[in-house]
Amino acid sequence: MGLNSGSMVTGNMGSSMRMNYTMMGDTVNLAARLEPAAKQYGVYNFVANNTYKAVKDQFEWRLLDYLVVKGKKEPVKAYELVSLKGEMSREQSGLVSAFNEGLDLYFKQEWKNALNKFKQASELEEDFLYRPTTPSKIYIERCEAFLKKPPSKDWNGVWAMKTK
Repeated sequence: MGLNSGSMVTGNMGSSMRMNYTMMGDTVNLAARLEPAAKQYGVYNFVANNTYKAVKDQFEWRLLDYLVVKGKKEPVKAYELVSLKGEMSREQSGLVSAFNEGLDLYFKQEWKNALNKFKQASELEEDFLYRPTTPSKIYIERCEAFLKKPPSKDWNGVWAMKTK
């Protein structure tokens, strides 16, 4: 599920022959593009920064990535909603902590140390049916690739989604 907050147009649209209740706008477009990203990262929800900022104190979060979705130019900070505030399990807390440490190292381009943290986080990721990957596995693959071939000097950590 892709979640975003902001202005949009909603209502019955169309002609008198065929009306359809729908919503339109950049906010809706971004949410729609975050939905397949959730699948690619192996999470149920992919929450844009606008929504995160509006409700951040009510929930526990995991920052997933800075990414540019297909068809956009500006990067989006995306989060996973983990639990209600104060209700994170010990395992979830350990996962989020290890993952966040891995992200910090990743953005500092400390690939080997980041790889170790993501491997630690991966051990804490929940396995369930029809989940081919996890955020930790995504970053393990990226770190391994960057160890073999580091990004250019102007790398800013933003990941560009290639598909919708």
